[in-house]
Amino acid sequence: MTPRSADVVVVGGGVIGSSIAMHAAAAGAGRVLLLEKDHLAGGATGRSGAMIREHYLHPTLVRMAQESSQLFQNFTEIIGGDVRFVRTGRLILLADWDEAAGRANAAMNWELGVNIQTLAPADMEALVPQMSTDDVALGLYEPDSGYADPIATTYAFARRAADLGATIVPGSKVTGFQVAGGRLTGVETESGLVETGAAVVAAGPWTNWLSAPLGELLPITPLRVQMVHLRRPPTLESLTPTIIDQTSGSYYRLNSGLYTLMGGEAPEDMGEVVNPESYGLNADHDTITRYWQRARLRFPDFAATTPQGGYGSLYDMTPDGNPILDKSRHVEGLYWAAGFSGHGFKLSPVIGRMMADLVLAGDSTGHDVESFSSQRFAKGESLAPDHPYQLRSHP
Repeated sequence: MTPRSADVVVVGGGVIGSSIAMHAAAAGAGRVLLLEKDHLAGGATGRSGAMIREHYLHPTLVRMAQESSQLFQNFTEIIGGDVRFVRTGRLILLADWDEAAGRANAAMNWELGVNIQTLAPADMEALVPQMSTDDVALGLYEPDSGYADPIATTYAFARRAADLGATIVPGSKVTGFQVAGGRLTGVETESGLVETGAAVVAAGPWTNWLSAPLGELLPITPLRVQMVHLRRPPTLESLTPTIIDQTSGSYYRLNSGLYTLMGGEAPEDMGEVVNPESYGLNADHDTITRYWQRARLRFPDFAATTPQGGYGSLYDMTPDGNPILDKSRHVEGLYWAAGFSGHGFKLSPVIGRMMADLVLAGDSTGHDVESFSSQRFAKGESLAPDHPYQLRSHP
């Protein structure tokens, strides 16, 4: 049963919402209530590639990723629960047109403390002997990177939040907000009103369904992205590092031992705007064949693979590919945590703390939350990298 009142309401039970609820409860926010319209991790979180890395193209994001990465690698000791973190290492492949940017970004990351190395083609071939590097000029290698289980992570945050006194209510759809005198007084659900003076919306691609009726349309576009499962042949069974191929806009991640999860982030892979309530849950045939062709060019032995389908997921994209972490411009006591553009999972531990800080103290300690204002686009202050990669759809 949904409580009729709370001190802080979190809307959305993905990895971001569950992290916010946990951090708010840990910070002494009082009665914390998380409302999820479906089941935990039932949206984009459960279909995340769940890769963890520290390499970013902007110093603010590097520092956030460092904090999150350390937490993922020590999750059991710090928070509790097994998020099934697997350290694979992560290798970015850059063509000659991105070599200068790659060296500049590696230097910036290294100066901030990221364990990152620049590799020549011969070094990359030694690390991944099955890979063709004929068109690769430079590699950036993070040996400490890996991936985790997004569903296990969401439930671990939620369990810890509950241990700290939060109430988690799946199957409770939020339909709107009650506002009086420009201030939030309640969260409306299908089962009734929850009285509260503070709420954080972490609803991903569904965020504008709640913000627009308040006159606050956020610059978030729901995009469908697709991932493909490739059953590796015996010659590729030792292919364990995560590979980010910037020459073609593809990535390859170990998945369940003998499988590779492959995704695409080239411009042609990132243009399908969808209704998040109704989008293709399975990978398209044309996408499977297109990705497979890319895989065969980079790893010739993938010609002998068996593609075994795939799935569709959602990105809540912003114009600069970075999230909105902000208070509402129209309703005091209402906050937004959305627009993660494919970064949400890997940054979720630190995002939860930043949003709890913003709600309870009006600012965030350790990281500049003002950089993620919803107004940055209108002000021309986007979080644009100094050295972008040409085929990268988001930083």
